[in-house]
Amino acid sequence: MSLPQPTSRSETSVRRQLLLPFFAYFLLLASTSFIAGGIVHLGLGENTAYYLALAVLGVVCFTVGNYLQEFVLRKKTRPTNLGAFLLVSFVLSVGMGMMTGGVQHYLDNPAYSSVLIPVGLILAVLAFLSREGVKLGPKLPALMGGTVAVAALLFGGLSTIGRAITVPGTAGHAHGSATSEPTPVAGHSAPAESVVSAAQVTETAVPAAQTPEAAPAHAEPHTDAHPEGGEDGHDDH
Repeated sequence: MSLPQPTSRSETSVRRQLLLPFFAYFLLLASTSFIAGGIVHLGLGENTAYYLALAVLGVVCFTVGNYLQEFVLRKKTRPTNLGAFLLVSFVLSVGMGMMTGGVQHYLDNPAYSSVLIPVGLILAVLAFLSREGVKLGPKLPALMGGTVAVAALLFGGLSTIGRAITVPGTAGHAHGSATSEPTPVAGHSAPAESVVSAAQVTETAVPAAQTPEAAPAHAEPHTDAHPEGGEDGHDDH
């Protein structure tokens, strides 16, 4: 009879195989949403304190999730300069948040999003190169020149499209704005005036209908004289 083989620790570790990977993955995804929403709404001037806190929370989530994924789960060598790692993570998360937030809210504020997307692209590429420690050597200027060229094309194209689709007088992205009161329609005023006029005519006609016509008064006595009779025209019996 064969004895059961001992189970390895890596197969039984729920914390390392499930909880930590899920938590790191959640932090990385949630941080992008938090940063994108915070940056975009800061530019729109809506609830500045709240959206600033939301953006800061997103940066913290991204940094913690990145640290867990790279240096706890993948067991890479921890950086000797933790401050540089935190700075690069901050720039990378902000750059990605600018791009995703600009795309998400482009129709709400095309001019603002046209700046967020290309600037975010440049920041994200620079931070990613530094984070991964990529050594391009003589190819680095060509890469950066191409990135800047793509960013310039994005800015020009998005700005042109934004001017074409922007309708003058529209409010854009209005979270929490007060609901405007409905404007009365001019065509509805005529029936109302007709009702008022009919009511006035009815009120005028009712008193006239309630006043009975006075019977003709016989002010003068009947003194017609008839021949061969009394003064009142009747024979005395």
